[in-house]
Amino acid sequence: MKNYGLIIFGLILTSSLKAQTFSEKVAIKACDCLDSLETYKQLEDSLRSCTSNAMALVMIESSPEEKKILNTVQGITGVFQEVNEILPSYCYNVRRLMIVEKKKQFYDLSSIPEANEHYLKGNDFMDKGDYTNSISEFQNAIKIDNRFVYAYDHLAISYRRQENYKKAIKYYKKSLEIFPEGDVALLNIAVSYSFLKDYQNSLKYYNDLIFLYQDNPEGYFGAGKIQYVISDYENALENVFIAHRMYLDTNSDYLSDSEKLISIMYSDLKDKGQIDLFLEKAKKYNVTIDE
Repeated sequence: MKNYGLIIFGLILTSSLKAQTFSEKVAIKACDCLDSLETYKQLEDSLRSCTSNAMALVMIESSPEEKKILNTVQGITGVFQEVNEILPSYCYNVRRLMIVEKKKQFYDLSSIPEANEHYLKGNDFMDKGDYTNSISEFQNAIKIDNRFVYAYDHLAISYRRQENYKKAIKYYKKSLEIFPEGDVALLNIAVSYSFLKDYQNSLKYYNDLIFLYQDNPEGYFGAGKIQYVISDYENALENVFIAHRMYLDTNSDYLSDSEKLISIMYSDLKDKGQIDLFLEKAKKYNVTIDE
């Protein structure tokens, strides 16, 4: 970022926080200042001042040991650097804006015309259901440009449609090596693992999708389905109801899918004697069931 150097980040996916360090406290305070920003340019322009103000606020309640951190230029520089590195993990709006910026780079055609020719031919074959030829074209595209995220994603999609889930996962992983925050690869690799009944890896990628794209219901819905399969009913209900509310609020075409799953969960949990858990979660998310 401006004054720091742009960090193309591999996010720290934290599920719980231990005792907070001084830098973590500053990052959390800085989020209050950064959460209302709407563009990456605003983030660049505001980062240093927001971090400085957050540091001043944290200093008021800091211990003597923590205050010693800022006694030297090296200490101050170190805090700024640490805060810059961890901010995406603590502030949803920061990581959202950074992902939007990264998508401009990675969700685009190749800078090499020949790679694009193979990629576009591959799309034509894929649209016709000719996956053998689409795979060949996408393979040619990535041989020419080995950082062509679109080509990796569509190569993986072709393998997935052939029900070759292991090959699909291989190329989704290649895509994620280049663009770890890519929602296309994250969603589809989670689905592919679910077809292989590798629920642990499927849930991992769904959770990554939820962390990175909190406004995308697909992560919640997918995670909820996997959690239900592995009998984690409480978290399954939470995630499915969150997705359902999002589908309702956006009048999504997927609303019927969540309604169907909720109906199945209702009947199943009723049979299992856990209907109280279902009703508790339904009430929390203002979901009504027609019995």
